[in-house]
Amino acid sequence: MPKAVGYVRVSTDKQLDNTSIEKQIEEIEKYCEREGLTLVQIYNEGAKSAENIRYRSVFKQMYADVLDKESNIDYVIVFKADRISRDNLESLYIFKRLTQAKKHLICLADNIDTRDPKAKLLYQIMSLVSELERDMIKLRTTSGMERRATEGKHNGGKVFGYTTKNKELKVVPEEAKVVKFIFKKYAIDQWGYRKIASHLNVLGKTTKNNKHWSITAVKTILTNRIYIGDIKWRNEYRKGKHSAIIDMELWEQTQKMLKVNSHIQEKVHPGNYPLSGLIKCPECGAPMVQGNSSPKYKYYQCSKNKNSGKKACSSNLVKKEYAEHYVYEQVFYSLKSINIVEPLLKMLHSFAMSEIEPLEEKIKAYQLELRQLKEKRKELISWKLKDIITEVILKEEMHDIQIQENLTLKHIDNLQQQIRLRDKTHLSSIIKNSFQDFKTFFDLIDDEDKKALLRSLIKEIHVNKGEKTKDRTIKEIIYAFDLDYLSQVI
Repeated sequence: MPKAVGYVRVSTDKQLDNTSIEKQIEEIEKYCEREGLTLVQIYNEGAKSAENIRYRSVFKQMYADVLDKESNIDYVIVFKADRISRDNLESLYIFKRLTQAKKHLICLADNIDTRDPKAKLLYQIMSLVSELERDMIKLRTTSGMERRATEGKHNGGKVFGYTTKNKELKVVPEEAKVVKFIFKKYAIDQWGYRKIASHLNVLGKTTKNNKHWSITAVKTILTNRIYIGDIKWRNEYRKGKHSAIIDMELWEQTQKMLKVNSHIQEKVHPGNYPLSGLIKCPECGAPMVQGNSSPKYKYYQCSKNKNSGKKACSSNLVKKEYAEHYVYEQVFYSLKSINIVEPLLKMLHSFAMSEIEPLEEKIKAYQLELRQLKEKRKELISWKLKDIITEVILKEEMHDIQIQENLTLKHIDNLQQQIRLRDKTHLSSIIKNSFQDFKTFFDLIDDEDKKALLRSLIKEIHVNKGEKTKDRTIKEIIYAFDLDYLSQVI
């Protein structure tokens, strides 16, 4: 008995003809029973857009299973052609791949059966209709959003302080209190982003997504005009229909403060922190960054604590001087112990030659062409002496040969320049000196190069837990490569 699989899906765009999953399954089961097909499986995608198959994992699984020769599936059954895709080219490609694999596609509502030679034309027409329908849905959606914006209505998306009821923004009193708190603390009490976030976290307040408050979350609230009753559509603001949470006086005072504070300030804690992001917090695993420390005592601090306060995580300070000295010494020792210089030079030479050798072969071919042109010139002169060709023909041919020679010599010169650019042998002494005294080399390069170099060598750095700063020592350095393996093969 022939085998079949079904595929069902409903659209996310809520078009009128959006047959339920249950109805689609029922129709597929009835068809298989009536036609004497063994229904192996029904692939249920749920609610997914038909614009393309990129984000439809269930369809991709079904497609792969059907094309698998060992599955022995003969039929793919869908309720309508647009269940496959509303993209015409995509639909036709799938149709072609299925028919090439000797699989049949059945679209029940469209009366398409690819066993019929006329099915391809019908399927193509239905695919074009589906694509047109998709474009119309997009147009209706955009037009609807444009109309809503013109009417001062919100076009969707979560906003702290509001909830959506019947597609209208309604104030959430408890959240509105938090919004007012943020504005007043920033504009009137002149609190910073971090202090506001930390205080909210201590109070047990969370964001719309139930997460801790952060510097970014606070700043987003302070710059969102929705809180004074505006809405945004296509990068333009207009008066909304919803109730404002913040009055105009407080809003303008806040914006003045933001403008004053937007000027780049001199760093309170100057200095470079090359291990930022590499060191991980021993408590939560978040990256550790430049700490809020004094000019004299510098530390790496948990980024969660720095951005969201102690409710999110403890500071877990690690002494900057200690951490960098320890990590540098370990890295210098590791690189020295594996004697990486010779293998690196060999690799450099190998890479260079793999690029240079094809260029040299091209030069040889052009040089052969020059020799052939030289022989041709001699031959032409011989023909002229024997009166085989005239003076006019000789001059014309010689002129053509000269043009060809000049062009060939230009090609050779260009290739030789490319070889010189790819020849890295002059770097050998630099590499040797750098690795033989890596510490000196490291001290000489600038801060940004230090950071880049460390990130190419180190994946992350783990720290021991400890109640006191002195107890938080480096536990291990995870390299971006397998150190043991390198030691064995070098």
